[in-house]
Amino acid sequence: MKAKRYLVCILLIIALNICGCGRMGSISFMNGGADKIADETLEILIDAIENEDKETIKKLFAEDALAQIEDIDSEIEEFIKFYEGTLENWDDLGTVACISSSGDEGYYQHLEGFYKIVTSEEKYRIIFILNQSAPEKSHEGIYEIGIIKEDIYDEKRQEFGSDVPGLYIVE
Repeated sequence: MKAKRYLVCILLIIALNICGCGRMGSISFMNGGADKIADETLEILIDAIENEDKETIKKLFAEDALAQIEDIDSEIEEFIKFYEGTLENWDDLGTVACISSSGDEGYYQHLEGFYKIVTSEEKYRIIFILNQSAPEKSHEGIYEIGIIKEDIYDEKRQEFGSDVPGLYIVE
């Protein structure tokens, strides 16, 4: 399923390049721009987690996502408790960037960031889904963030993904 979505995104990006994507307004999202946005988002997220800055984490989320999350404060608290140690390094495992049309409202930019995180205590995989340049400002921001310990990733990677806004932990 994810492979099909990835293929569709790649084909869409190629088609938009061929069809004159200059009218999209924010071409920086392509040609490495999405990677930069994802990396910057990860750095803000990790810094906020390590400093237990719940408000910064909350501000990363789209208003629309926050409206759908029943108890964002509890989810953030659990996420912070799960993350152990301080960042030593991270590895970008890939960014999937999609640009699609939202009818008459304009283009919509969506990315998924996949990372391996090494802290002084543990190794993790983190994924997040972020919307940029959405037709409605309330849809811009993170929709979901997931974390799993590296040592169980192979065993439980099927559980590492969600269609529900919020923060989730796979244990």
